[in-house]
Parts: sequence; structure tokens; C-alpha cells
Amino acid sequence: MEIMLESILWCIEGVLEIYFILAVVNIALYWCMHFNIIGQGGEAFKKFLAFLHQITEPVYAKLRERIKPVSGFDISPYVLILALLVVLHILEKTRHVLTPAVNV
Repeated sequence: MEIMLESILWCIEGVLEIYFILAVVNIALYWCMHFNIIGQGGEAFKKFLAFLHQITEPVYAKLRERIKPVSGFDISPYVLILALLVVLHILEKTRHVLTPAVNV
């Protein structure tokens, strides 16, 4: 039973890590475009930006309902990243508790 639970936690952790990376890339690209470090790019880049928007915007919208902008600055992406870090840390610690120590 513990092995199955550990596998499930490992899968959830993997999905959340991928989502965390996508959220960080989304923020980084936003700031790079905001300060004209990079341009809008070609068609493939625009499709990638649309993909990032489709993946992250629903979560940002839910967070924006509860967390209003601070001085006009939307902090929902940063709250999401912080929440993901906390959840990933808890999952990792839980997985380590379930994994028996192997003495070799």
C-alpha cells in the first residue's frame, strides 16, 4: 500500500513541478517582453505564448478573484509559485516519510 501511495505522490509531484516550470517561464517571458528584452517573435513563439496563457490563466483568474492587485500590480502569478513551492515541499517530505530507509 505504501509503495502505491508513494508512486501516486511521485506522479503528482512531477506534474506540479512541470506546472511550476511553466509558470516561471510565463513570468520570465512576460517581464522580458515588458522591458523589450525580447520581441513578440515568430509564429512558433506566439503559439508557445498562447499555450502558456491557456495553461496558466485559469489558475491566475481564480487567484485574482481572491487576491486583488497591489497598487495595480497583479501578484497572482507569484502567489501561485509560492503555493506550488510549499505544496511540492510537503509532497517531498511526505514521500520521504513513506519511503523506508534502506541500509546497505
